[in-house]
Amino acid sequence: MGLPSRALLLSLSVLLAGLPAAAEPASPSAEPVVAILPLGKVDQDVLDRVAKEIQARLRVQVRFESPREMPKAAWYAPRKRWRAEKLLDAVDADPPKGAWKVVAVTAAEISTTKGDIHDWGIAGLGNMGGLSCVLSTHIYRKHSKTKAVLLRRVGDLTIHEFGHTLGFDHCETDGCVMADAKGKAISSADHSSGNYCGRCLGQLSPEVRAWMKEERAAPAPH
Repeated sequence: MGLPSRALLLSLSVLLAGLPAAAEPASPSAEPVVAILPLGKVDQDVLDRVAKEIQARLRVQVRFESPREMPKAAWYAPRKRWRAEKLLDAVDADPPKGAWKVVAVTAAEISTTKGDIHDWGIAGLGNMGGLSCVLSTHIYRKHSKTKAVLLRRVGDLTIHEFGHTLGFDHCETDGCVMADAKGKAISSADHSSGNYCGRCLGQLSPEVRAWMKEERAAPAPH
């Protein structure tokens, strides 16, 4: 058989050019963004500790946001402190762009309603399975003798409240970071292992579990 004519080769080239290109290999999904949002003036070493604790446990991008003023709607004049749930409402209404989760941090005293107690002082609050959580350094600053102790306790609080945004409720496993403080924020932080237990981690979706770094889980109950 003779060689193809120039016209035939040209026709084949045109046909091949019209075919769709081979699909590019799928790239790994981008790491989600966790935004750290100061509410009012917050020490940078506190913000750095919050970032460190999150990055130690998840493959995420941590991004520091510009500070925002405390929203006036969250002020609770009778006790001269700030309602945590209203702080979260304000964050959720205007979240940092592109954030998967938002960790708001404040030095102000915060509270919320718990059971029959309308205004219960707390160290933090997280929206269950939601976008945001808020941390306050107020209680720890009052009762921590050194900066190292303060930062360690803030670190534990960070992982606890962030766990609520992952969908974790309070946990009864001894040492689990998701233990209910029951009004004893200091002793709870000091007793905590700082880690999620296996029971809590087992609740994560496969997608989120893939973003978790290997860690020493809190011991399971006997």
